[in-house]
Amino acid sequence: MRYAILSDIHGNLEAFEAVLKDLAGTDIQKLIFLGDIVGYGPNPEECITLLQEKFDVIIAGNHDWAVVGKTEINTFNSVARHAIEWTIAYLSPDGKKFLTELPLQKEEEGLTFVHASPLNPQDWVYIFSEHEALRNLRAVKNDLCFVGHSHIPSVFALNEFGELFFYKNFTEIILEGAIRFLINVGSVGQPRDGSSLASYGILDMKKRVFYLRRVRYAFETTQKKILSAGLPSILAERLARGW
Repeated sequence: MRYAILSDIHGNLEAFEAVLKDLAGTDIQKLIFLGDIVGYGPNPEECITLLQEKFDVIIAGNHDWAVVGKTEINTFNSVARHAIEWTIAYLSPDGKKFLTELPLQKEEEGLTFVHASPLNPQDWVYIFSEHEALRNLRAVKNDLCFVGHSHIPSVFALNEFGELFFYKNFTEIILEGAIRFLINVGSVGQPRDGSSLASYGILDMKKRVFYLRRVRYAFETTQKKILSAGLPSILAERLARGW
């Protein structure tokens, strides 16, 4: 089985379409999305429609739940709150209903898919530290867990001796030599690792390899849409810089 795993589109239609174009013709059996369809970007409704048409598994993110009142909006910074309030006004009733019904987590075939963390996913914890990684790796049921949320591609691997390894700036990870992996696939619509390129992953279970893909897209178009919509200018500026 080969999976394409995406996260954090954030209403960026140009980035989403570029990733789908990159996937065209590849031998992918399942399309997985790890949450935050909306927030920040100017095309949330269009991204929801495209996800519904294409994807097999769709998980809720904190911005998705905030838009429908399932996560407290006051926990977000002022820029994020502005974008959430804009999205609430922009989305159709059908779009909001879809977000309301999304699950927090999905498990299948020895894989765990979740937006932030498998341990208490509703708390939207960022897994940056060794302590947080170990807590989650020890709590998760499956050997392979995929997350988004931080917008930064990374891998934590726990081996049979209890040693934890951390990887970033990688293109592929061989899924051997460790008992558990926690893999962050980065962000399609708002990368934060110093690159403007959209990020997503391909999991090949037969070869036991995870590939990180980076895709160029016309972020200038998205920037213009953000500004035309009256969203905060920082949301346009950061797309070019990847922060």
